[in-house]
Amino acid sequence: MTAQASLDPLFKPASVAVYGASTRDRAKLGNTLLRNALQSDTAEVFAVSPSAGRAEGLTTVVSLRHPVDLALISVPGPAVEAAINDAAAAGARCAVVLTSGFGETGDEGRAAERRIVDRAARSGMRVQGPNCMGVVSHLGGDRWLNGSYFWNVALRPGPISLLSQSGAFGGMFFSELAARGLGLKRFASLGNAADLDETAMLEWLAGDDETGVVALFAEAISGGRRFVDVVRRITSERPVVVLKSGRSVAGTRAAASHTGSIAGGHGAVSAALRRAGAIETSNSDEFFDVLTAVSSHQPALTGSRVAVVTVSGGPSVLAADEAERLGLSLPAMADGTVERLRAVVPAFAATGNPVDLTPQCAADAYSPAVSAVFDDPAIDGVIAINCGLDLEPFGKAVAEASTRTAKPTVGFVTDAPTVATILADSGIPLFSSPERAARGLASLTAGSRL
Repeated sequence: MTAQASLDPLFKPASVAVYGASTRDRAKLGNTLLRNALQSDTAEVFAVSPSAGRAEGLTTVVSLRHPVDLALISVPGPAVEAAINDAAAAGARCAVVLTSGFGETGDEGRAAERRIVDRAARSGMRVQGPNCMGVVSHLGGDRWLNGSYFWNVALRPGPISLLSQSGAFGGMFFSELAARGLGLKRFASLGNAADLDETAMLEWLAGDDETGVVALFAEAISGGRRFVDVVRRITSERPVVVLKSGRSVAGTRAAASHTGSIAGGHGAVSAALRRAGAIETSNSDEFFDVLTAVSSHQPALTGSRVAVVTVSGGPSVLAADEAERLGLSLPAMADGTVERLRAVVPAFAATGNPVDLTPQCAADAYSPAVSAVFDDPAIDGVIAINCGLDLEPFGKAVAEASTRTAKPTVGFVTDAPTVATILADSGIPLFSSPERAARGLASLTAGSRL
């Protein structure tokens, strides 16, 4: 069976069984899981419970009587093996074990973990987890699978698929998506990855045409050559953005303690990611900034020459400093560009690079001035900055020039809501500082490493 076929029931299930919902205590995590599944618009949902009765409006069954695509298991640790046996015997195709207390706890837990994976394998059932937060997947239109412990998640369809070895990082991820207005395609919390590790999941995402950006939060990376090969295959078509924790001695120890994994040397992992064409980030701010940039549908930055165009002098210098630190260059404007600028901007405006048009620029001069910067043949991408003055003509000029020239553009805008809306509506990603805007533009270079 291909990787694509084997995990379709996980990400695109038509039927779901939830193990662990209580008929008496709605505060149980199993009930959260069942409520989420019932809101997911999947074709059928079954509640499996040792107690007869009703859970979240469904009549419970003691044992699953017919096959389902996906079994979601949230029962106490000692009951997981029985749940796996029941799901496997009924013909479930995939299972997500959210329960903790397995390989991360020591030898006894690892042995139990191995037993559930072996039992599942005998029936051809794949297992996500254990010790994870679940799976979320966009099924098309307004339809979602929320097979996770995350509740009241604001889900917006989009291109980003995240694999996370940390369940809690998933919560951070959903918060950042909502705050930044970014859209989701798939999310899987890998937990201990006893069966389905990051490489197996990546192999499925490589064939998922609906995923436009692949994101990975990893504490340890397994798979060796197979991992590198699948990342390389994905990066030939789509960005892969990686944040690996456990860079320090303390971080490595913490990663091992809560997933049972062994974090490989960061230098070796970094080199492998670089060879595979992934975008490696060094902290969570960079990770989410890069996701903001690469999911924005901006064109790739095909060269290293950038311009900063602004009406706010000081922050533009910070953007220029960071751009050069990242290996980008800020060439002087061509003579023809300077002539076009001088014809329309105040005499005291800066026509070097950064280009500071100043707030005193006439309203009808912003369009020809900004166009001159974008039209410069020596410029591959642009950082637009507007602080404190909500100059609508500047925003419109940047949006129009960016669209017309198809040059990658990012922005830093503060206290200028009209400009921010114009740029965002035109698909220009916005960042919370000049430096972060520069990093966002740099990330649009294939294989960038921040």
